[in-house]
Amino acid sequence: MGWLKVLLDRKQIVGFSLLGMIVLSLVFIESMDSEFYPEVSEFAITISAESPNVPALEVEENVTKPIENAISDVEGVESFSSSSVDGLSTITVNVMDDKAYEGVRTVVSDAHNEITDVDEIDVSRSTSGYEFYMDLYGGDLSEMSTFADHILKPRLENLSAVNEVRVVGQSELGVLVELDTEKLNDADLAFDDIEEVLTQQNENISVGRTSSDTSDKPLLTWNTQLSSIDDVRNILIPTENGAVLLDNIADISVQESRNQQDMWRNGDNNYVMVSVSRTTDATQVEMTEAVRGELEALDKEGHTEGFVLDQTIVHSDFVGESIGGLQTNVMIGGILLIIVLFVTLKNVVAAVIMGISIPVTVLVTFFLMSLFDISINLISILGLGIALGMIVDSSIVIMESIYKKKEQGLSDRSSAVEGTKEVLTPVFALSLTTMTVFLPIGLISGQIGDFAKVVAIVIVFSQLTALIVCFTLIPVMAEKWLKVKQRKEKSTKPNALYEKLNNYVDWMGKKAIRKIGVIGLFFAIFVSSLFLTFGIPVAILPDFYNRQAEIYIGLEDQTTSADREGISQGISEFLNEIEDIEGYSVRALDPNRMYLYVEMTPEEDAIIAQGDINSLINNQLETMSEEYPITASGSVTYPIQISITGEELDTLRGISEDLSEGLSNIEGIQGISSSFENSREEQRIVLDRNRLVSDGVTPVDIKKELELISSKLEVGIVTTENSHLPLLLAYGDDVQGASPLSQNTIDTINGERPLSDYVNLEDALTPHKIEHENGERVIQLVGDVDGRGLGDVGIEINALIENYDIESGYNVEVGGEIEQQDTASKEMLLVILFAIILVYAILSVQFNSLIQPLIIMSIMPLTLTGVLIGLFTTQTDLNLLSVMGMLVLMGIVTNNGILLIDSINKLRLSGEKRFDAIKKACKDRIRPIFISLITTVSAAIPLAITTGHASKYQQPMAIALIFGFLFSFFITFLFLPVVYLLFEDTAYKVKTIFKKKRMTEGTPRTKQPF
Repeated sequence: MGWLKVLLDRKQIVGFSLLGMIVLSLVFIESMDSEFYPEVSEFAITISAESPNVPALEVEENVTKPIENAISDVEGVESFSSSSVDGLSTITVNVMDDKAYEGVRTVVSDAHNEITDVDEIDVSRSTSGYEFYMDLYGGDLSEMSTFADHILKPRLENLSAVNEVRVVGQSELGVLVELDTEKLNDADLAFDDIEEVLTQQNENISVGRTSSDTSDKPLLTWNTQLSSIDDVRNILIPTENGAVLLDNIADISVQESRNQQDMWRNGDNNYVMVSVSRTTDATQVEMTEAVRGELEALDKEGHTEGFVLDQTIVHSDFVGESIGGLQTNVMIGGILLIIVLFVTLKNVVAAVIMGISIPVTVLVTFFLMSLFDISINLISILGLGIALGMIVDSSIVIMESIYKKKEQGLSDRSSAVEGTKEVLTPVFALSLTTMTVFLPIGLISGQIGDFAKVVAIVIVFSQLTALIVCFTLIPVMAEKWLKVKQRKEKSTKPNALYEKLNNYVDWMGKKAIRKIGVIGLFFAIFVSSLFLTFGIPVAILPDFYNRQAEIYIGLEDQTTSADREGISQGISEFLNEIEDIEGYSVRALDPNRMYLYVEMTPEEDAIIAQGDINSLINNQLETMSEEYPITASGSVTYPIQISITGEELDTLRGISEDLSEGLSNIEGIQGISSSFENSREEQRIVLDRNRLVSDGVTPVDIKKELELISSKLEVGIVTTENSHLPLLLAYGDDVQGASPLSQNTIDTINGERPLSDYVNLEDALTPHKIEHENGERVIQLVGDVDGRGLGDVGIEINALIENYDIESGYNVEVGGEIEQQDTASKEMLLVILFAIILVYAILSVQFNSLIQPLIIMSIMPLTLTGVLIGLFTTQTDLNLLSVMGMLVLMGIVTNNGILLIDSINKLRLSGEKRFDAIKKACKDRIRPIFISLITTVSAAIPLAITTGHASKYQQPMAIALIFGFLFSFFITFLFLPVVYLLFEDTAYKVKTIFKKKRMTEGTPRTKQPF
């Protein structure tokens, strides 16, 4: 203990070291990021390839597959998925590092040169997604659209923290020139002729000066810019028989279209939605502050007059509210902790010393977090809140030991040195075991693993800091500050608790059958508690939203805009009757899916529970399915996700239909829908190749003509006083049907021929979107669970898939929360197993025994009884956070066992008989263990009883910790001594039988035989 004597002689070392750490901590805390969730480890790339007017099947074949083939060979690519829709291929690639990112960029650039159907390919790091949502409503749609497109969007995108602004629902005005095919043919004109005139005529250029030798003469300009619809109508089109007005061969009009017309807010579709995403180097808070600052400026400038701009969802508000509430609860827990310490220690100075050590430990923990780039988020603060009650455990043991030495009359220096020395080994061991149980957390994969690692790292950092503080700050401050009266030797009345505990030890120690009976009783309680799991809700992580709901609505094939309008009105009717609904919005995701977002009253004003509202909405949607073309509804998180992979779409569809039918028969499953349901009926083009060859026409020629017929080509701008309108040129006929094909001709070696000579149309069902996973076609089955546990439903789903006869080359895999829950359960069991092995190894080294660690660890499974009772009583989810609470408990109950068994061993080595040693050890250790109990529970109580959004994250771990620790306190003193005696008796009998060691008759056992 020479190091401690140096610190006691040179107290300035401790003081200035801690002061320096505190200053550094305060500096680094200011630079720490704040966010809702910790950043996950996945590094994703998004590849977007645009192919205008190309159907999904061709996009898949000619764009998606070549890119997937190129990136599959890049080193560092872990996985990739894609979706091919009309005109766009989107591929998400998960890579290991920047080198792989650059490799993907290179191969995609090379592939671009070989893909003819692609206009542009963009490769970028995936952003954090949209995290700031606004609605514009209550005004003229054109004005709101102009503001959103031409003012709000550019102003926000100029902010350094903003990555992208998406506007949906705005009106889009344009001047449309629809050519009359018959009149065009009569004038002997082609589409290209009109395009050329419109492009060249809409110009404003300089063509010279009025005099070639005078530089100050005015410029001659050619100005044919279009400023009104009449200018467009009066454009002259040259023909062989003279010029004709464009108005004579085309229908010219100003048309208003919407970016997305199938969207409604509170039953009204007259609104615009704006979404904002942040850059990768900006936090949620920074982006929100920047956006809100710009919105205030726009409001002051008068841009928002005449309509309402409502901030509907702002993720950083969840960050502020949740983390702020959690920080408040942690502070309340710290205050309770100090009060409890004062009450239990009954010494003001001791409470002050402990009160000083707590903020020092917390600040240094923040410093370590900042060094390892761990942000201030809901998960890290939660870990710190749970650790708060544990960081004083070691200090309590050392303070208690120094206190007792001073009571015995030792000098201040001797009390500090001897008190610390006496408990050095068990304190170090209990801190090491607490940290060790979290080492296997690295085995957990995915986002769940990332969250668990943050909690584990924060608790380990706090324990390391607490260990340093308890061996430095506590002895240094306690040496002079801690004043106690010297213990007077006098007879006192026996403590009733100690007497009952002594009587219990004597009673159960007299007969082996009593020891076995006690163990059997506790075992029966443990087994009985396992049945409580059937009544405990199970989840992976809590829901993100509080008093908000997101629900998808599946629709029948080929629903019309009118159908969706009717569904929206039906939803409005029943939502308006629910008192706790503050607002809602409905929008179409695609022709066969709709999305419902519901905002409820704040929890403090709530009349109806959120779960009840969710159930009511789902029940109403199910009732609406009898009248409206609704096929499914459920949570947008899709707890049920089944992937069917293979090559042929028809076969994939058949498998999905079979499995959908089987899933619909499983109790608790609702809202099953298939990604193939988002398909549509279309007319497939079939070419007469013999006629093409005879007339010298290629398929490319036909494709070009058909694209002209069906597309709108932007050929210029009409600049009015208030806006810039695109000038669009198109045929007046749609390509579908025989009439347009017969009226439109193509030049061939045998003269002009109608397109109908080469093109036949066949009805076909094609998917709206084709998805791939790692290069394979995939159909997704998704659904929701209601009224049953996800685990029970998962068992039946797995059984259904196992019994299904799947064709060779096709595969079915379960994903979503069921797969996450299954994977997480297996990984958590592995984590617990490894933690037990590591703790056993540490205890074996400390006690130099293979038996005593088993005695200490025997109370671990019994602790689960307290956890299950707590979760069942409060109906709190059994999820990742409650399991993390169990891991914390493993360390705590092991620490209690270490303190008790270590004390028994030392007493027996000093000559005490085993029953006396057990009684005295229980008496000596019950106070520090009890103080540790109430401090940990006091720190966790504010987390357990809090309300609001953050409560969903705080309560599971806090409740598991409180109930588990309370139960472990009793089993430490009622169960552990019984196991100790039973193991010793068994070991002694075995040794006696094999005559490996004989003890001298009448000689007290001064050493434990194992």
